[in-house]
Amino acid sequence: MNSSTGVDKPTRPESADSTRKGTALNVLAVLLAAIALGAAFMVPWTLGPRTLVARESHGGTAAISTSCTHYVGAEVTISVPGRGTIVVSATVGVGINHTFGVNDEARISVAASDAECGITDYTAFVSVPAPLARDSSYYETVPLLRPFAVSGAGEYTFYVNGVMAQGADANDRFDSASLVATYHPA
Repeated sequence: MNSSTGVDKPTRPESADSTRKGTALNVLAVLLAAIALGAAFMVPWTLGPRTLVARESHGGTAAISTSCTHYVGAEVTISVPGRGTIVVSATVGVGINHTFGVNDEARISVAASDAECGITDYTAFVSVPAPLARDSSYYETVPLLRPFAVSGAGEYTFYVNGVMAQGADANDRFDSASLVATYHPA
């Protein structure tokens, strides 16, 4: 009933045509929602490569020599989908058997080869000065960080290496290592 005139307005029954239009719109809405949901799940894969991480740790003593020494078991391997940069961080425990009157110096590094011990901007030094008292357990935890540019997809391995540059003793050693390799796409 119309409140201003007091007369009932007749209502029209829905036609079959308008029912079909409503059903078609509902089907279209459900279809668009399904497409949007599918796109939301596909977007991460269509963005391309993202950061990847690999990690390893190793414990146990191993002698550090006067020649380049790889700490066997202290390496990390990462597979990457393309060119970019792999940043390797490591924490390495080093023990020095020190004799009074002798300078001790160990050089520790993360490298792309198990035979690389050259001095770089990323080499860590552990030194025990000659005037310090004799002690078989000078212990240092050495933090390392080094970026490596990679030109393409593949598997890359990085190693913890060291050399006793001064004051070498048969009891100078690696004690532990933890490595993390993080890939950043170009």
